[in-house]
Amino acid sequence: MEIGIRIVVVFLVSQVVHIGAQKEGEEGCVPGFQVKEYQVEYNGGFQKDHPLTQVFFDDCAGNEGLAFEVSHPDFQVDEEMNLVARRDVMDSGTVMFIHGVNEQVDDMAQVDIVGAPPRSPQTLREILGLRQIQPYRSKRALFAPRMHVNENMEPPFPKVIGTLQVMSPGMENDHIFHMTGSGADQDPKGVFTINRVTGEVSVSQELDREAISSYTVSTYLTQLKERQTF
Repeated sequence: MEIGIRIVVVFLVSQVVHIGAQKEGEEGCVPGFQVKEYQVEYNGGFQKDHPLTQVFFDDCAGNEGLAFEVSHPDFQVDEEMNLVARRDVMDSGTVMFIHGVNEQVDDMAQVDIVGAPPRSPQTLREILGLRQIQPYRSKRALFAPRMHVNENMEPPFPKVIGTLQVMSPGMENDHIFHMTGSGADQDPKGVFTINRVTGEVSVSQELDREAISSYTVSTYLTQLKERQTF
């Protein structure tokens, strides 16, 4: 069976956007994350509220109204700019992204989880409580989380930037993920790839915003049963 729901994932190559003037005496200040990439060691999991690493962010204007969003819903950045787990977490995945934004700047940083196993496709179902939702209410077969790609992402490649989740009951196993579109199987080919078994989406190279500002691909999965399209 081929589930033809067209989940279109748009990869925006992120770039620091500076709005307004710098403070007097801060002519050398570059607004945004002062460190773009962080590494955290995985030792079987992470404890609630235990700092993993501290991020360094400066909007060159006092950081007023600054807010952070983490790509993994079980993590957050606290008031002291420490990345912490909201609860005890075993299934962290191998990479996450931190989005920092206020009226002055919009920027992202990457956190690599060294030694962590790939994130389980079942985790998001558990977080959202989807096992309690009746089949007739689950209209979408796939869920694509927000995926961030930094413009100056450094080697080594490929890097995992997100994982597609199977949402329809009865399709959690025995399926194959596919990706098509510009940047996947169309020119420029191979920029983004997908693990046909796990649904992990990876970027294979450093991206240039000036050359291509965004990529749009479609994803779907197939299963050896009757053909059905959503």
